[in-house]
Amino acid sequence: MWGKIISLLLLSSVKFVFAFPLAIKYHFSVYTTFLVTSLGGICGILFFSFFWNHVINLYLWFIHSYLYNFPNIRSFLKKIKNFFIRKNNSNGSIPYRRKRHYIWIKKNGGLLGIALLTPLILSIPIGTFLAVRFFGRNLRTLLFLIITLEFWAVLLSILVYFVGVRF
Repeated sequence: MWGKIISLLLLSSVKFVFAFPLAIKYHFSVYTTFLVTSLGGICGILFFSFFWNHVINLYLWFIHSYLYNFPNIRSFLKKIKNFFIRKNNSNGSIPYRRKRHYIWIKKNGGLLGIALLTPLILSIPIGTFLAVRFFGRNLRTLLFLIITLEFWAVLLSILVYFVGVRF
């Protein structure tokens, strides 16, 4: 039983929407599903909001300490970078398609748009990263993410258990 709860908790902390079919498979009640997925989502938001800065710093440290000492690796990384980035970007557009979508969500939806899309479409790590990057890691940002996560937890629990929607 504890193994099922921990697996549901870990899954809901990373990809929230996929936790509900797993809860159905485990034959959890609606209250247990709501409680475990909400707790997993909140733990995921808090973990990733404080974890991303360390990952970025570790990545930059690793790149500057180790990979730049090897010219073959450095040239390979430059080829990869040049493949994805256009050189003459005179119109000021953002070269990555996915990055353009995130900027569009930020401009048109703001924090509420990112927070509403985080549990379903963006996934908790990416949505938390975007919210913290664009709006800072403060109480307001974390509360928006947690409140919208609870909204989706209630809505998805009702849809799955009472309406009978299956993913």
